[in-house]
Amino acid sequence: MKKLFSLIIIFLLIFNVTQAKVEFSKELFEKLAKNKNKVPEIDIPDFEKVELKNGMTIYLVEDHSLPLIEVEGYIKGGRKQETKDIAGISSFMFQLMNTGTENYSENDLQEFKNIHGIGFGFSVKNDYFEFSGNSLSEDKEYLFNIMAEILRNPKFDRKYYRRIMMERYKNLSQAMTQEVPLRDMYFYRNLFAEHPYSFSHDLELQSKSLANINPKRIMKYYNDNLSPDIISFGIVGDFETKEMKKMIKKNFGDWKKKEIELRNPEVKKLKDNKKVILVNKPDATQAKIRMGYNFYGFGFKDRVPFMMANRVFGSGSFQCRLIQNLRVDKGYVYAAFARASYNKLGGSYSVSTEVKPENTYETLQIVKEEMNNIIEKKDPIKEKELFEIINLYNGIFPKFYKTKNQVLSTVLYNLEIRGRSADYTNKYIKKFNNLTLDEVQGAFEKYTNPDNFFTVIVGNKKDILPQLEENNIDVKIVDM
Repeated sequence: MKKLFSLIIIFLLIFNVTQAKVEFSKELFEKLAKNKNKVPEIDIPDFEKVELKNGMTIYLVEDHSLPLIEVEGYIKGGRKQETKDIAGISSFMFQLMNTGTENYSENDLQEFKNIHGIGFGFSVKNDYFEFSGNSLSEDKEYLFNIMAEILRNPKFDRKYYRRIMMERYKNLSQAMTQEVPLRDMYFYRNLFAEHPYSFSHDLELQSKSLANINPKRIMKYYNDNLSPDIISFGIVGDFETKEMKKMIKKNFGDWKKKEIELRNPEVKKLKDNKKVILVNKPDATQAKIRMGYNFYGFGFKDRVPFMMANRVFGSGSFQCRLIQNLRVDKGYVYAAFARASYNKLGGSYSVSTEVKPENTYETLQIVKEEMNNIIEKKDPIKEKELFEIINLYNGIFPKFYKTKNQVLSTVLYNLEIRGRSADYTNKYIKKFNNLTLDEVQGAFEKYTNPDNFFTVIVGNKKDILPQLEENNIDVKIVDM
């Protein structure tokens, strides 16, 4: 009965969170754009910051609305801690940590989680690792016991190590047969030139590096990259702060910190930006395209005006320029997106879509022409377009911050990972609401350049290559 009740509560929580995920449909856009939405203000909950002697930082927010405990945490470092010979080791390590520990076999750990209704997991990002957990408030002691066990007492040489290794080989092999993973492998491999930022996409490199990854190597990687002083997490839920402090100190207070080297390998930017790679996949029915270039990192000062300009150009909504041309007018594509991705050491800007092979060259040209129409002011960004995007953001922003846990997670990320203020989200909202048309137009003119596009296309060479050669495009062929 207890387990059933736990599952029901967690289901309700997940249901509420999923409601915050908003699809950018044509109907939603028109509904939100019809009236002027109020400029939102996100309510930042009162939190207490606790720092243990070993440097571990915890943020506490009491919320007695539901009998739940939620944890969101960050570990500094991320994928950039990896080297080429052990590409992919981070996700492998965390999967093993969450499968079994020094004191719990695979079956014991799973049974413990099930009996106490505990959820716990990791994810690997380029500049940090992330973890999350949840349980009923009456099981909070079990949640933090097992969380400490997983983080502090890994065991990497159990029998399931080989099974997970074989699963990874299989998954990587399967991904090598799919167009989008192939496209992204060649795009990011070239853009980030053997930098760890490319490793999550480089299927061939990950397959090769598995031969170097063994329990001893994983343990060394763990010891080199996990220490309490680079870990911070937030706890939101039905608890008393005084009691929670004791529980945290009991589970993590005696964890000794170590000297951790946080790597910052240089990103070597792609020099031959105009290069075009065609990955020949004879059974492909579409041409999968990604075109772009190296971009700025976390410190990009014009991020907000550029974001708004880029949404006018290529947000993927029906009102953006790319969709109006490629989908509404031409009927060539179902979706097309222009996105900037920011990392600590450097980011990327890219446009991605898929078309029938015979429309490949024309699609490449349309993307560049639409970009140039804004840059050269043949068709500059209009006041109405900017208003609609800002209005849409004002309408949907509060939906992403419905719970205190969602807000605290953002506060924690801004404080611990990005070095921003706790109230950064509200400053961000004010900033995009105070943008001028000149600022937005100027940012797009300054930071986009279709002449610098590096392009990867995955598709059938027979259908795509002739039209590229007819237009004197130098193409490098990769035969699968």
